[in-house]
Amino acid sequence: MFKRICITLLTGSMLFATPSTTGSNIKKIIKENNKIVVILRENGKDKKVVLDSNTLKALTKNQKSSKSKKNNKQSKKKSPLKIANVQKELKLKKGEYRVKAGDTLFSIARKYKVSISDITKLNKLKSNALLHPGQILKIPGLSYTQKAKEAVAKNKKTVYKVKKGDTLFSIAKKYNMRVDTLRKLNNLKLHPKLKPGMELTVIGKPVTIQKRKKPTKHIVRRGDTLWSIAKKYGLTIYELRILNPKLARGVLKRGSVLNVSKEKAIKLAKKLKTLKQKRKHKLSGALARYQKIYSHGGSYGVVRYAKRWLGSRYVWGASRPGAFDCSGFTQYVMKKAKGRIIPRVSRRQAYYGKYVSRRDLRPGDLIFFDTSRSRRGYVNHVGIYIGNNKFIHASSAKHRVVITSLNKPFYSARFMWGRRIN
Repeated sequence: MFKRICITLLTGSMLFATPSTTGSNIKKIIKENNKIVVILRENGKDKKVVLDSNTLKALTKNQKSSKSKKNNKQSKKKSPLKIANVQKELKLKKGEYRVKAGDTLFSIARKYKVSISDITKLNKLKSNALLHPGQILKIPGLSYTQKAKEAVAKNKKTVYKVKKGDTLFSIAKKYNMRVDTLRKLNNLKLHPKLKPGMELTVIGKPVTIQKRKKPTKHIVRRGDTLWSIAKKYGLTIYELRILNPKLARGVLKRGSVLNVSKEKAIKLAKKLKTLKQKRKHKLSGALARYQKIYSHGGSYGVVRYAKRWLGSRYVWGASRPGAFDCSGFTQYVMKKAKGRIIPRVSRRQAYYGKYVSRRDLRPGDLIFFDTSRSRRGYVNHVGIYIGNNKFIHASSAKHRVVITSLNKPFYSARFMWGRRIN
């Protein structure tokens, strides 16, 4: 009852308890000499209750403490997340952006100096996607053009003197530049002529470009010839033979390893040239007689030149470096080694020059065969005699230029005669 009276006094409102619960009603509250007199109606009779100041203070303290406890409980129920967690959620990671009202993909791309396609790719969005306030977007790094501009701004301009063989592409590649930027810097035309000593402004320092190591070995495969291997590695057949002395007859075995180093070939060729020059000076007396035989136009000169083309392909009707038929090979060798132009077909070559029997053959002589099955007695194959009962020819059976023994039954039986061209 005292609590109910205090509540009414503090709130300034009259509370009436139901007769069923308390069985009494507050009729009046009178203040007299710092005391409060409350008149109650209880069981049909009036009753007076006097309250001192001390009792009122005690009741008010209890009332405040109960109210504060209730407020604390309500605040705890209403705010389940702590402030620290909320702050963490609000913080954005590096490279992220929170969408604001009125933002578009275009405005965000313009703000961060990136393309719209980069933002859409990174966030897996469509180009016409709608943005919502509070949405977090990942922003890509600096664009390629901006990085290039910054790099150009940092690097200092330098002067480059044009050397012989330089082009705009080679200079731009050396300084890691684009050809367009190099042209714009120097106000050049689309295809300018660069002269040695000409000065060009370039950006940055020269970049060292590592050259690819050229292969030094080759494994022989099916279908390889001396000519095809030499062409592949930028060698001549002569250089290939110097590097690989075992290739005496130009016969290549599948799986064999060949040396194909261009540098070594050049060094060896120089050494051999100096040795030949020294030998020439030492020649005297009886050896001087044979000098003509081994010279470029002599008989052994023809043999030496013919051996250069060992391994070249056999192509019917061809008479060019790397591809010959039998008569095309002999015609080409005689023209280049001896300076004599002979007929193109073997049956006509068989009647050109001086007749020679097999017993009197010398290196450099042309020898003729009838290789037909029926042996009708007419010439259809030709080769060049190289001595020791051997000859060099473009073989249709071997599909290349080879050296063959004249003692073989097939060629020995089909030999017809020789011709010497002076």
